[in-house]
Order: sequence, then structure tokens, then C-alpha cells
Amino acid sequence: MASANKQQKRAARAKTKARQNRTKRAEAPVELDPNDDRIDFESVDLTELFKKMIDAEKISQQAMCSAFLEDPLLELVYEQEGEEGAMDFILAALIEYRQWSQETDEAGALAWIESPAFQADYVAASDAIAAQTQQKN
Repeated sequence: MASANKQQKRAARAKTKARQNRTKRAEAPVELDPNDDRIDFESVDLTELFKKMIDAEKISQQAMCSAFLEDPLLELVYEQEGEEGAMDFILAALIEYRQWSQETDEAGALAWIESPAFQADYVAASDAIAAQTQQKN
């Protein structure tokens, strides 16, 4: 687990990124290079993922974390953006999800992500997925 200072920096980056994403979606669409096969993650519609997550959250918060972590989009983000870019995307997506599902502000969403209960469920979901992946290999 990262230090508190590093978590705060990541959370601040994610908060800024989420704000930028909302602003960009409100603006006119940007023309992308048709020869670029990379996905523009800042303009990806996460509604379907959020619907899966909210359904899973009815079971438990850990199930919601698993639904999020098992989504193929995260693998694409990691491949294209690397570890730090993927962490920024994950935090921004989780903040956006919480705002979407609970109609809370950024501070409330960030407090939820930083809560010990969420951290424990997220780590447990991640560990369970890692164990399943190892069993398959």
C-alpha cells in the first residue's frame, strides 16, 4: 500500500483529471487522428461499466470493486498509459462513479475512496482476481 503522502498526491491528480474530463465532455468533440489506434480514455463513455458496478454494489462493495477491476477497459488503459496513467484513470473513474451513483461532490467521492472500508474491499477484490488469474495459468 502506498504511503499517505503518495495516496494524497494520486487523489489530487485524479480529482484534477476528473474535473478536466467533465470539462472536456462538455466541450465540442475533438477530431482524432484516424490512423491512431489508441483509445482516447478521456472521452470514453463509462455508463455501461457504471451500471455493472451499481448492480454489483447491491451485493457488496467488494463485488462492485471486482466488477470494476475485471472490466477489459482497465487492461487497455494499463497497456496504453502504463502504471501511473492507469492509476490516474482508476481514481478518476472511481470518483466519477461515486458522483454518478450517489450524486455526491468530488470531496465526498474522494473520502469514500480513501475510507478504510473501501480500501479493504478494493484490495480484497484485487487479491481475489489475482488468485483466479494465477489458478488459470
